[in-house]
Amino acid sequence: MRKTILLLCIALSAQFIQAQSPWTKEKGKAYVQVGVSGLFYDKAQIDGKNTTLDNDYSDITTQIYSEYGITNKLEALLIVPIKFASFESKTTSATESLTGLGNINLGLKYKLHDKKWKIATGLQLQANSSNRDSNTGLSTDFNASTLLPYLSVGSSSSKWYYFGNIGYGYMTNSYSDYFKLAAEVGYNIIPLGHLILALDTKNPIAKEKAFENNASQWPSYLDRQTYNAFGLKFNYEFSPDKYGANISTYGAFGNDNAPLSPSINFAVYAKL
Repeated sequence: MRKTILLLCIALSAQFIQAQSPWTKEKGKAYVQVGVSGLFYDKAQIDGKNTTLDNDYSDITTQIYSEYGITNKLEALLIVPIKFASFESKTTSATESLTGLGNINLGLKYKLHDKKWKIATGLQLQANSSNRDSNTGLSTDFNASTLLPYLSVGSSSSKWYYFGNIGYGYMTNSYSDYFKLAAEVGYNIIPLGHLILALDTKNPIAKEKAFENNASQWPSYLDRQTYNAFGLKFNYEFSPDKYGANISTYGAFGNDNAPLSPSINFAVYAKL
């Protein structure tokens, strides 16, 4: 029973949660967000088993997220994660750490339909720009590049907004491809604040051989990673359409090849 509760209460860091809405920036307009997320754990679900690890792991990510309107229908995306990975041995108290770039994300999104319902399609490339240490097994991201085409549909009404998107991730280096589904529903609970419910899932499609090397890699970035996450967010704009901040937490179920740990994500942003 305790294991079941743990699985239902785990959370995922912001590095895994990147839902894309169907709204695009107007030409010359930009959105810039700086966020931080921490993941601290000594348990992971690995190959279907709840596993207690020999080390205490830390995975801290600082991320710069930006969007820019190239035209009124086409926008560019850039995500630059900087990560600090470390662990402490439970038996010897010895520590190891690694700092570096995560996998940089470049993307384009194009507005297909701009009536009551918004429809957009996009393509993201997550380049394999991460750092890794073969002696300790530490890494700052997946040892693979990912190409992710997706379709996003959404709308808004009165104090509500809602959208969903589906995508397919093609991974290199013999990592398993995956199906991605995400959705958000937001409600304007106070004049400048939205309470948001979010869904984000990742489920492998194929079973590739990178999975065989999981034993030599640390649990944050294993092949065949699976999760089904439900999140609660709060977004507040201190100055309308200029500056704001948001905080979020995610609970998940059906996880595999992923850490079991709570995390809280915080970010500040500017609309330029």
